[in-house]
Amino acid sequence: MSKILNQWGLGPALAKISHKCTSFKMRNGGSGDYIGAIRMTDSFLLYLLADFLFMQHGHLHTLLYEVAKEAGVRFLFNAEVTGADPVEGTVTLRGGDVVKGDVIVAADGHDSILRPVVTGEEESMEELPGQRYLSLAFQVPTDALREDRDLALLTDPLVWYLWVGDGYIFHGNLVVGGQDFTVNLVSKYHSPVVEGDDQWQHRSFDEFELDYSKFEPRILKLLKLAKNVAGRVYHTQATVDSIVCENSRIVLVGEAGHPLVPGSRHSTSLAIEDAQTLGRLFSHIKHKNQLPQFLNAYEEIRQPRVSATQEYEQRQFGMFSAPAGPPMAQRDAMMRAALAYEDWEHMDEDTFKMVWGNELTLMGHDAGEQVDDWWTQWRSFFEGKERNTRQRDSIQIPVLHPASYD
Repeated sequence: MSKILNQWGLGPALAKISHKCTSFKMRNGGSGDYIGAIRMTDSFLLYLLADFLFMQHGHLHTLLYEVAKEAGVRFLFNAEVTGADPVEGTVTLRGGDVVKGDVIVAADGHDSILRPVVTGEEESMEELPGQRYLSLAFQVPTDALREDRDLALLTDPLVWYLWVGDGYIFHGNLVVGGQDFTVNLVSKYHSPVVEGDDQWQHRSFDEFELDYSKFEPRILKLLKLAKNVAGRVYHTQATVDSIVCENSRIVLVGEAGHPLVPGSRHSTSLAIEDAQTLGRLFSHIKHKNQLPQFLNAYEEIRQPRVSATQEYEQRQFGMFSAPAGPPMAQRDAMMRAALAYEDWEHMDEDTFKMVWGNELTLMGHDAGEQVDDWWTQWRSFFEGKERNTRQRDSIQIPVLHPASYD
């Protein structure tokens, strides 16, 4: 993601709202036992052509909003979309106003209103099959960490701290400025869903019936010191077969088109990649009637990437949230062996493939390059059609006039 943002010229602005991560440190969430660490070496970051950054979602959101506003984007606030017409290319707002566009870009998130319009399938949280997840976010004042001998070890601003436990992943890091330690807990959720669970809101931990017996003492201390606690329940969404409606008037981007496990490292980056892909494709459009072809290209380019990432994130969460007993012991032993190297430069080939093989493929992906490859393949086709159109429009058809013999 940071690679694309740098390509957009946002590097200086990004530096003001983020700081670098140089290592991960992992523990077993139940016992607290240290599993290992990974260092983000210069050669690793050089391969990715980008830094691994800590930043808050709200700061990134504000940055992108300001950039879009400067580019001339018009924003309508308090204008909730209640429906869409994929034939006319319109969206209806609460209150009855109708907005029309050549293309409707549906970037309305995990609970997308427009996803069913594109897929033709209605969704409800109660009827969806699959796993439910609880996502919790909160902060702990850094001063409170420093006052506790065990928690003082969590105050290195360059480290991402992770605990992998029975059915959950718990992780945290210092925010920019260092005044708070921000934490996310993503856990499998088995309790009944009640009204409001599927909306982010400030609530106590007890309302989500956490099993505190699964947490080691450091996690329990962090929970007791938590402030600004917010949470919601997510449900696994089925993979979307098509992200463009039949009439090529609505296209799904971000989590509207590819919801991942909550807290996924690749969720926001996929959304940024979508924007990069759509923007580069649309830069080649010459006529409105080319929109269906370029939207189909967007789907053709993005779907394999999205599907691979969704499968990877599901596997990763399954591994890191392995249940207590032999599966967890096996997981910890495997990760200890891999993380004993600490960096990728000293790993043997088999260990490297196990730890970094799929991850580097995902992180090294270049969305702009994918579009350029597609355009190289199809450019002559579109430019040929463009020449034919211009020639047809410039042909002068002679008109025969009746002869006059007067």
